[in-house]
Amino acid sequence: MMKKLSAPLLALVLSALFPTYSQARTLEGIEFPEHTVADYYYPQLTLNGAATRTYYYVVDMYVGLLYLQNPSSEPADIFADESYKRMVFHTLLSRASGRRIGKALYESLKLSPEEAAALGAPIEEVIDMFDVEMTEGDETFIEYVPGEGTRIIVKGELRGEINSKDLFNAFLGIWIGDEPFSEEFKAGILGTSNNRVVSN
Repeated sequence: MMKKLSAPLLALVLSALFPTYSQARTLEGIEFPEHTVADYYYPQLTLNGAATRTYYYVVDMYVGLLYLQNPSSEPADIFADESYKRMVFHTLLSRASGRRIGKALYESLKLSPEEAAALGAPIEEVIDMFDVEMTEGDETFIEYVPGEGTRIIVKGELRGEINSKDLFNAFLGIWIGDEPFSEEFKAGILGTSNNRVVSN
């Protein structure tokens, strides 16, 4: 005759058979997945870190998230790694111009036209890839795909692909390079803290 298990013992058995994992991270009241779902084109990526960019102490612009195939808190390791990477810009504004966002990002690179061209694409060509109207909750991806280069995806649409890892690293440098938006934002993206970051 089978004996009934006590509630604590039953819970212990079930936890061993069906372990639970934290599946989401909450920032600005929004849940973001800790892992992406692997498919034919992409391996599973892990959320390395996240931070909120705020403008003039008042306007929340976006939540930035960095998903990596090989998570790390060391910028040099992230830049050098040849696996898949994805920068996510989750829009918090009720309405935003993707083109203006793209232009602001490119200007943050502080490159001359010659330096920009050396990264694989002219400035205007890259800015045009962001030229989509954005609303709250919309997302833009800047991805590095091994063997293919940098992809820009806006609201689920592939807007452009540039055969350049340097271009992806240049964009990522805005977040975790030697001169990031701020050290607090950098720390959040590197996974050591989640912070609201003010720009002016």
